[in-house]
Amino acid sequence: MSADPSTGRPIPPAWKVVLSVVVAALLVIGVGALIARAAGFEEVRDAIAQADSTWFLVCFVAQVAALSGYAAVVREALRWDDGPDPGYGLAAHVMLASIGATRVFAAGGAGALAATYWCFRRARFAQREALVRVLGFNTLFYVAFGVGAWIAALLLALGVWGDAPRALSVPWLVAIPFCFAAAAFVTQAGRVEGLTAAGGSIVHRGLSYAIAGTAWVREVLPSRTGRRSLEWSLLYWVGNVACLWAALNSVGESLPLPELVLAFATGHAAMILPLPLGGVGGVDAAMTYALTVVGVSLAPALVAVAVYRLFAFWVPTIPALVALALLPRAGRGLEHAAAVRA
Repeated sequence: MSADPSTGRPIPPAWKVVLSVVVAALLVIGVGALIARAAGFEEVRDAIAQADSTWFLVCFVAQVAALSGYAAVVREALRWDDGPDPGYGLAAHVMLASIGATRVFAAGGAGALAATYWCFRRARFAQREALVRVLGFNTLFYVAFGVGAWIAALLLALGVWGDAPRALSVPWLVAIPFCFAAAAFVTQAGRVEGLTAAGGSIVHRGLSYAIAGTAWVREVLPSRTGRRSLEWSLLYWVGNVACLWAALNSVGESLPLPELVLAFATGHAAMILPLPLGGVGGVDAAMTYALTVVGVSLAPALVAVAVYRLFAFWVPTIPALVALALLPRAGRGLEHAAAVRA
């Protein structure tokens, strides 16, 4: 791995970028072939032949909206509490570069955090503050995600709007309140200071930073910046769910909204796990399975997820890799924004 001497940033060599994309493609093809074999290749071929491509434009617009929300949250995290305002364009560059990092580095989630952390350091945040903000705004994203998944699970469990097996809804009904309660407990005044104290083992330091990021969310949420960030993060999730909705409609399938939301959340949960290359393969399989649980046949579920992942994963890949390659330019822009603020 080479390094840009002007920035000290590790730059993945071209061969690694190409290899990562090829491996990701092979994983998708392999997982898709296994699921297609279970569904029946003829059924999958028929589902592809009958797909209505006019819905693809909806998928594209929905993903543009989702990524716009993501970029806006990055901007809010940078300018919170008198931080530098990078403008929307530069925030979008940072967002795309973080996505590019998930495509290149084996530990995709860690790669995205590292790329974003590098950008926050260029904005002249101290080491701890930069890491806390990065962890914080990534945690904030999942506030809206968790609330939406919990409401969908509750509606399904009560049989109010749609239907789903208890095995799909109950884990969400239990896990989400537990996570929120745990977050509230560890971030209480008088307790958070001790839990986020520096020093100790690597595990302790990692946990302390995670708690500090959660405490940052608790501090930010009541503010105007926090409310805006929550609204933008909601746009991100709405855009992604809308993309899956359009992908399902392209193969002639539709679901009640709570079923759609819970199937999306269950599939997306695979991305939260430390899977390589942004969870490629694992997300495809988990989302396909979740759709079959709520009543979609396997063949159209596989094709719908393939369409969704085309727009959610593959279409942003090229601009994301370009943004990652041009990360030093974004760094200089952030340094300038920090100097203007000072």
